[in-house]
Amino acid sequence: MNKKLVLFSELALAIAGVFVFRGLWMLLDRVAFMHTTPALWLSLVFGSAVTVWALNCLLKQEAE
Repeated sequence: MNKKLVLFSELALAIAGVFVFRGLWMLLDRVAFMHTTPALWLSLVFGSAVTVWALNCLLKQEAE
């Protein structure tokens, strides 16, 4: 694939990720439950678990 196209695609993916993140953030702000302490803890635990899993997958891939 053309290097310029790959670079443009990666840039587009990064920018699109910002919009997805912002949209999800704004939607979760509208849900009253997400403003409670248990929901914040659940969000923190879930986000941490997904982060650890993703980093583990990347490190395994790098080792191969």
